[in-house]
Amino acid sequence: MKVTYLIILISCFFFSCGNDISNSEKENLKNDPLKTEVAIPTGGIKIIEPIVDEEVVVLEKNGITLTEIKGQNNSEATIQLNTKQFKEGENYLSFSVSGVQNYFISYLANNYSLSQFKTDVFEVEFLYGNNVFLAFLTDKNGISIKTNKGSVLRNAVLGGVESLFDMKQPHLFYYLPQAETNEPILDFYLVNTAISKNGNKVKVMINESEFMINKWAAYKIDGLKKENNSVRIQLIDENGDLIDGPFNDSGERVLYLVRVL
Repeated sequence: MKVTYLIILISCFFFSCGNDISNSEKENLKNDPLKTEVAIPTGGIKIIEPIVDEEVVVLEKNGITLTEIKGQNNSEATIQLNTKQFKEGENYLSFSVSGVQNYFISYLANNYSLSQFKTDVFEVEFLYGNNVFLAFLTDKNGISIKTNKGSVLRNAVLGGVESLFDMKQPHLFYYLPQAETNEPILDFYLVNTAISKNGNKVKVMINESEFMINKWAAYKIDGLKKENNSVRIQLIDENGDLIDGPFNDSGERVLYLVRVL
């Protein structure tokens, strides 16, 4: 049933990102939100911020090491979506960002397609059906800012179809590593859940090596021996069972390690 649900959900929504726009167009959009066909407002979501401490978590398995990366102090970082309505086709999304400098907006379409923007207004395309998107702030090094006001999650349901995304469920979003990199970093985003030693966890498979992560942070990946690698993350409960949700199993993602000469 979980697999069927995921297939139906993904088949009902898809979009791609387009180009940035001029400063004058940005101001016009912020002052005059899009007036379009259909809008599905978000439900209340919770971002449970990770505890700030001095401990650096290091996990090792089969020669592969995950080392926690301490993020910058961006506790006041806030992002808000100004655009209130959406339509099928091209949409300009307008955001307001405060409390952070030298940031990017990372934009995940259906937990699959990632785009990153330096601008607060950019273009996306929504199609008929469910369009789930997560926009979150990252610091200048590309690490996600894990604050309770540092992200926006929406499902724009277009065409009068049923909403297939439950805003109140726990959700795990895959962020890093992407397909090609010479400095692989594991990073992800949690919504409506925390992870801990005695609670939910993120199960990580890198090639054949399994890691159990109970601290929400980014991790540097060392020790990869080959160029072609696979990464898979899953949100599991205290019993080791997969938590129901369309994005809580990323499936295998390809990681190509670029060698620096």
